[in-house]
This record gives sequence, structure tokens and C-alpha cells, in this order.
Amino acid sequence: MTKEQEQLHELHVRFKELQSKRHAGSLTEDEERELVQVSEDIQERSINAVVSKALEHDSTAIEAECAKSFIDAAARAMSSRQTVAIEERAATMTSNVDAAKPVIIQDILEPLEAELIHTKLGLKMQTGVVGQPVWPVLAGVTATIAGEDVALSDQNIDLSKISAKSERVGVYVPVTSQAINATNKNLRKVVLSRLGKAVGKALNLALFAKTAPVAPHDGIGSILASPYATPMAGSWSNTVKPTLTEITDLEGEVLGKEVEADGSTAYFVHPKTYSLLKSTPVEKGTSTMLLVDGRMNGYPVVSTTFMPHDAILFGTLSYAVIAQYGDGDRMAAQYDGKKDRVDFTLNGDYSLTVLRAEAFACLKRKA
Repeated sequence: MTKEQEQLHELHVRFKELQSKRHAGSLTEDEERELVQVSEDIQERSINAVVSKALEHDSTAIEAECAKSFIDAAARAMSSRQTVAIEERAATMTSNVDAAKPVIIQDILEPLEAELIHTKLGLKMQTGVVGQPVWPVLAGVTATIAGEDVALSDQNIDLSKISAKSERVGVYVPVTSQAINATNKNLRKVVLSRLGKAVGKALNLALFAKTAPVAPHDGIGSILASPYATPMAGSWSNTVKPTLTEITDLEGEVLGKEVEADGSTAYFVHPKTYSLLKSTPVEKGTSTMLLVDGRMNGYPVVSTTFMPHDAILFGTLSYAVIAQYGDGDRMAAQYDGKKDRVDFTLNGDYSLTVLRAEAFACLKRKA
């Protein structure tokens, strides 16, 4: 029994007690007022329960309708041998993924958010962006300490800007006719979940790419490319483990350039490096390790296979903004007669803008 049900049960018991007293003619004025209050509470809770149940039914009906609409679109693509547009709003980015299996998978948003490194640090992808986002950068202004009646020196205001550049990105999920028949109403969840995982994986791959993108498709940036190309000097090698000094120097390299630390400031490492740091003492002869309880040098450590195993990256992830543009992506279903399958294709516009390259620093293992 839920807490709400327990409270309703208690109200009903008290209501029956007060009603019995009323029928016996022994109800006091205070109990009369209590009876009115209890009756009103029961009525209000009953109405709320009815409305909640009705809304839950509507939600289930809407979900069933969406699933049926998705199946109908796949059926039209198969019967007409033409491309059929599907009115779905979802995100995507990568080439293609393996054929979907007929299993129940969650909708696209949950696997997408679970996959994104940004989400692990409390950040969200901006959706429905219209136009071109621009971030102003103010630099070159310093106040002067001057004596009495001394003219101040001129200061020039440099208002440069950083603009996000969107790129067309897409993915398709091939689903065989047999899988469509087997999944039935679960087809929508299967496809959207596969797309969500593809989005998260591709954005993470771009985020930790060791080389920066080049024009014309340079709207999807990398936080690793610049510091990986010019890492901090260190002695980390296969035989020499990272030291506390080297780890701390990464923090100083970033924060020393007036980069503001926030909840997204963290170290980023490969799982192998994560294990290495967990077993590396702060200094020789001590039992305290560099990485303890998921934190190192006071900051969280994100372990991900998207990071190369020969680098330790430190930075503030909020300086890398992911955005999705427009009202929603373009999704369609197209039948492939050669393989007897339906290809669900999704295209959209995205950007991954690194606002400050100096917000990230890297320690690279020597060969």
C-alpha cells in the first residue's frame, strides 16, 4: 500500500467513526467541523485519483498511437517501395549501425543522455537552436592605479566573438522485415534507442578526437585535439607512473589562464589509465593513491573509452557547447528490396563549439 493509499484509508476510517456518532446523535461541534473537513479531503483526493488515472490512460494511448504510426510508416515503405517521411523528433550523428534486433529498448533520449560525457558532469545538449549562436569574448582591459590629478592611460576594448557552425549529420538503422514483424509495437523503441546510442557515441568520439576537424566540416570540434598536439612536459612513460606534481600541474595550466572552474571541471582518462591512477601512490611509501573514490586532486575523474589510453586530460567541459538546430531532425523510412529490410534514416544539424581551447590541458605518455 502506498503512502497516499494509507492516508486515504485513515481518512475513510475516521469518516466512518464520525458518521456513526452523527447517526447516534452524539457528535460534538468540533467533531462536526472535523467531519466536514474529512469529507472535503476524501472528495479532493478522489478527484485527483480519477484525473491522474485518466491522464495515465491518455499517456498510454498516445504512446500506443506513436508505436502504431511508426509501424504504419514502415509498412507503407515496404508496400510502396518509396521513401516515407516519419514525424519523429530525435537526435543523430554517425554513419550507420548494425541491424536492429527485435528487443525492447528505451526511447531515444534516455540512451542518448546516458551515453553523453556532458551528462555525466551535469551538462545538457542545447536543442531547438535557431540561427547562429554567438559568444562574445572581452579582452584587453586593465584598470590603472593613478595618483591624484593624473590622467588615466587609454585602454582598448577588444570585443571578438566565437560563432557556432552547424553541420549536417546523419545515421540510419537497417531493420529487416522479419525484425519488424517480430518487434511489432516495440519497433519504435528499438529504432529510436539505436539512434540515441549512435548520437551519444558519435558526439563523444568527436569530443575526444586527437586531431581537430578541418574545413568545410569543422563545426564539430574537439576538446582534446589542441592539448594533445602540445601536451605539458612530463616524464610519464610505460615504466614511470604519473606523479602528483604532474597531475596538479594540469590544474595550474588551466586555471592559470583565468579559466573558471565549475561543476564540469574534471579529469578525463581511459579506463586503463583510471585503474593505473587507482594503484599509484601519492608519494613513495604511502598507502594513499592518486585516485580515490572517483576523485583526484579534488576533482572528479571521468573514465571513458573515448579517451586515448596514453593521455590524461583536465579541463572545464562547460566550455564545449553541444547544440542541435531547428524544430527537429528529418526522419524517413525506405525499403531495400535487395536485403528485404527498411532503412530508417535520420538527418539533422549539430555543432560542438569549444569556446576556449586553453580551458583544457593534457599530460601525454611518452613512447
